[in-house]
Amino acid sequence: MFARQNAMNPKRRASCWLVPAMLLLASACRQEVAAAPMVAKGPALQPFQEELLRLAFRAASAFPLEPHAKNRSRAQEVAVVGCFELDAPQLALEFAHGIADWRRGSAYADYACYCARHDGREQALDYVKRAETFVKELARDVSTQEWRRDLIMMKLARACMLLGDQERADAFAAGIEAASTHAVDDDWARTAADRANMVAAEKLGEAIATLDASFQGMSLGQQNTAIATLVALHERFFAEAAHRVTIEERLTKTYDKLPPPIRLQALLRLVSTCLAKHDQASALRLLAVARDLAAAHTWRPADQVPQLARLAELRGRAGETAQARADAEAALAIYHEERDRIVNIERAETLWPLALTWHTLGEATTADDLLALALEEAMENPNSRPRADDLVDIAVAMARHGCKPSVRLATRMRQVCEGLGNPW
Repeated sequence: MFARQNAMNPKRRASCWLVPAMLLLASACRQEVAAAPMVAKGPALQPFQEELLRLAFRAASAFPLEPHAKNRSRAQEVAVVGCFELDAPQLALEFAHGIADWRRGSAYADYACYCARHDGREQALDYVKRAETFVKELARDVSTQEWRRDLIMMKLARACMLLGDQERADAFAAGIEAASTHAVDDDWARTAADRANMVAAEKLGEAIATLDASFQGMSLGQQNTAIATLVALHERFFAEAAHRVTIEERLTKTYDKLPPPIRLQALLRLVSTCLAKHDQASALRLLAVARDLAAAHTWRPADQVPQLARLAELRGRAGETAQARADAEAALAIYHEERDRIVNIERAETLWPLALTWHTLGEATTADDLLALALEEAMENPNSRPRADDLVDIAVAMARHGCKPSVRLATRMRQVCEGLGNPW
């Protein structure tokens, strides 16, 4: 959503608790490590989901290392993250081994966290050690951007905390540069927000109050992390009605000066949580706020269509199917009307979220047709780099949504992958 923004503040070492979203969790973490919840394993991947993820990784790996090493690793990481989200850690690890740069260390740290949550202590310790070697290598490289090392260290601190090794977690966290906390980066925010799982129920009110007290003085990156933490607390303590309402008020009213994309993304996650908890009334109430926020903001068409698509998808999941279909049709009309004013490298990413909305609404044929159109829009650019990025994003998103491609679409996706090559 946002490019990582490097802070201009002078660098200084930051303890774990200097990061605002971590600060509010310090005492809770120390008291509740042994009681950290275990994440239950989900169902096995469907064969088509694994095929989509493998296709995505193959497309990402088609990038030549020189001069596209960064683009290659970034695209490969999209597939790795998709595997973790679909509870396929061994496939994520298989892909991680194929990443050439620091992002492999980040993936190893994520795998260590997964193992720690699933009672795989020895594996977790092994991959903490492997990820730590990347931290050391990055520390020796004077040309590296420090946030890369710091992201891995924060993930390692999280893994060690889950393993009950508070001393080592503190040691990793103590090496994080304060400047890294100011970047608007979703992976950073998601990692920091994971500490919400350590907050004791009796500390929840204190945690929210601590955020309130420091929120206005935070940088935008720190606010993004704080918002992600609130969203995680909302999900974890959903049964605590009073605190849940307090968190919802922060995002619907109190923090109304946040940039609309950050606030809207958080609101949509609250809606998703309400739907997962079978609270349709709350979902529709929050969705109305999100819809008003989206309507009041002036978006580029390339941003507007995906946002409308996500709103329509949630509206359909909340039971307003007819209205959701009308919203999806309106979004598609905007795409066709504005298509020529959308840069060709952005057309596929503008369109595929809408295709997946139609899939959620039960219109598999429409979804398949729009995904096929998104692929062809990507092919308009003669360079393989945007084609590869679009194919990776589309394939991983389809796997996440459980969207099985038709034989025709699957064949075309393989053809696009096999055709990647010069010029890049």
